[in-house]
Amino acid sequence: MANDDESPRRVTVSQLALQLASRAPANPTSSVELSLNAKGDVQVKVDVQDRDPDAAAAKARELFDVLYAAYPRDTKGEKP
Repeated sequence: MANDDESPRRVTVSQLALQLASRAPANPTSSVELSLNAKGDVQVKVDVQDRDPDAAAAKARELFDVLYAAYPRDTKGEKP
């Protein structure tokens, strides 16, 4: 029979819950993606993560507006 000193110590559900509750929350991550479609237009994708949805929406709008202005669509040859 194995000695108790040699067997690994098991973590209880309560200990695990306490560890998860006491750890620092992960920082939100955001991303911006620029790609070209078949027409050669730049497509903009902005993903902003924030604990406050209003702050995330405001930042996403700000970034999108700046990028959209920097890469206007080519309207040559298109019907109005």
